[in-house]
Amino acid sequence: MAMSRSARQAYKRALKEKKKRLRSHWLLIQKGDSAKEVVSKLFTQLCVLVLIGCGVVLTREFWLSFSAKKLNDTLSGLYSSAADLVSGITEGEMLPGAQKLLEINPDTVGYIRINGTEVDMPVVQGRDNDGYLKVSFDGTPNKAGTIFLDWRCQLAKKRSDNLVVYGHNQRDRTMFGSLKDYKHNIEHYKAHPNIMLNSNYTSDTYKIFAYFVTEVEPSQTVDGYVFDYHNYIDLSDRAVYDRFIENIQLRNEIITDVDVKYGDEFLTLSTCSNEFEPSRFVIFARKTRKGESPETDTSAARLNPSAKEPDWTVIFR
Repeated sequence: MAMSRSARQAYKRALKEKKKRLRSHWLLIQKGDSAKEVVSKLFTQLCVLVLIGCGVVLTREFWLSFSAKKLNDTLSGLYSSAADLVSGITEGEMLPGAQKLLEINPDTVGYIRINGTEVDMPVVQGRDNDGYLKVSFDGTPNKAGTIFLDWRCQLAKKRSDNLVVYGHNQRDRTMFGSLKDYKHNIEHYKAHPNIMLNSNYTSDTYKIFAYFVTEVEPSQTVDGYVFDYHNYIDLSDRAVYDRFIENIQLRNEIITDVDVKYGDEFLTLSTCSNEFEPSRFVIFARKTRKGESPETDTSAARLNPSAKEPDWTVIFR
């Protein structure tokens, strides 16, 4: 028996409504749902919201990382192109690369580069050591921050005995994220033993002679003593200098032919480490002396089997 026209229309409407309910059944709470279905849908909705939130966070992280890399590449290219003019300037005159960077950020105090690595970027100096932790060189917010010189240090005219430079240990290897390659890797050191640090007026080479992971909190050590390397800026007092070098060599992960002596100028690179929280990975370099070759002989360099390591039993107790 054939269905009447009105019956067919009613059937189609019912079928359409059923399909509509089925499409939304897995997520939307509808009239007639049981208590179990309501709880299930609420849980599903929560999962969807969490998934969306994670997507937003990951997208933001990707964008911040991309932005940091793009900015670093731009600044590196800008500085390198201007560096071709260095041979044409007189002593005491500002480097062309510095002029370009200062136009973007007046806090620029120099430029740091480790050839063959991702360390190739400007150095700024703020009024404290917090201002550039989450701010890019161009002033935009970015958790990658900017490489910055300790606010107490002097890089221009009368240079500090020890220049302390900080940078985040970024997982994408921007900022000081690639310094981890030196850890327990003598071959990486042999391939990259020098650090170039330019002020706005001079270009200098520093020779790496030490690096290690160190504690931050007194509670992380057996005796409560933490080597506060970042506070050794003025080394004019011989006793202070001796204590500085003694603490470095006690922990030094490598043995090299790069010698140090009282009166030398030093560069310290500091970044967070991931062995424990909080921890720091620190690299120490000595400025090339007047008349000394900037080349570093690393043929005899080796790992130091006697280096003092962090107090693991205290840290992981």
